Amino acid sequence: MPVFHVFLNGKKVSTAGVGDVGVFSAHVTWVRRKGGDTSAKRPDRVEEELTLYVGGLVTPKEEHVHWLDKVLQVGDEVSIRVGEDGQTDRPRRRRRRDHAKELRSQKRYVRDMAKKFGWKIQVR
Repeated sequence: MPVFHVFLNGKKVSTAGVGDVGVFSAHVTWVRRKGGDTSAKRPDRVEEELTLYVGGLVTPKEEHVHWLDKVLQVGDEVSIRVGEDGQTDRPRRRRRRDHAKELRSQKRYVRDMAKKFGWKIQVR
């Protein structure tokens, strides 16, 4: 089974993997939001994030696993070595899928999109 050995500024911060069946990822993300897209929703507001995330899904258990969500600074060095040793760190968080919550979210999305496009939903 593959694993990711994740390093930040030369120091190992996580070893992640999900076993025989699943998905996991490690990535760096930068985002800048302005005005109405910020948490404050103020026109003069600007928010910026730079983060390192490591997480995944253990498919047979339908369990989301999360190893790392770290705020980065400009100048940080992130490296990932792909290994096959099978030893992983214990995830910091585990969360089972909530099918009822997912269904509510999907229905809300459909209602929001229908409203956006001026459509009417008919339930049979």
